[in-house]
Amino acid sequence: EDALEMLRKFDTVIVLDDSSSMHGPSWTEATEALSTLADMAGRYDDDGIDIYFLNNPKFGKNIKTDQQVRALLSSVSPRGVTPIGGRLDDLLGDYLHLLESKTYEELKLIKHRNYIVITDGQATDDPATVIAAMAKRLDNGNFPQTQVGIQFIQIGKSSKAARYLRELDDDLRNKYNIRDMVDTTEHHGQLTGEYLIKALIGGINRRVD
Repeated sequence: EDALEMLRKFDTVIVLDDSSSMHGPSWTEATEALSTLADMAGRYDDDGIDIYFLNNPKFGKNIKTDQQVRALLSSVSPRGVTPIGGRLDDLLGDYLHLLESKTYEELKLIKHRNYIVITDGQATDDPATVIAAMAKRLDNGNFPQTQVGIQFIQIGKSSKAARYLRELDDDLRNKYNIRDMVDTTEHHGQLTGEYLIKALIGGINRRVD
């Protein structure tokens, strides 16, 4: 309960891979996990969760029930590639633009935000440079460490995807030397709503420490 209380202070934004390789079991697994997450979020937070896709322009805001998740995901058919960088550029860019336009007092009213990117493969573009540029903007604006968190979570068992996430993590730490705002989690078994909550809490706690 304390953990869920902590999440109330943050907006949770899901960025779901809807590339063609997600078709079938991975899509079902993601639907079940996000249904549970939305149900839990709906109980502790009036805002619920937001869900966006990498390719499909559809999205859901303030989702608080498993029915809303199932309706949204059943209306999207996975196809296309994996443009994680481009999608993060859009979503983070909008949020940072909002932050940069506010006064110090107004900023207190804007929730900090956690993005969960759920993917089964490697990006077909370059998320590292996008994230590095956004991190620089956060530093330049002296925004708190917890202002933005990004979790990359693998769904499915692809060893190529696991290696890609490891390399992304290493690149961001060593090559770009950015603020600590990204966590990557390789495949650990079935993706569940409880696991997503645990990953969110873990990321927040690490940045608060």
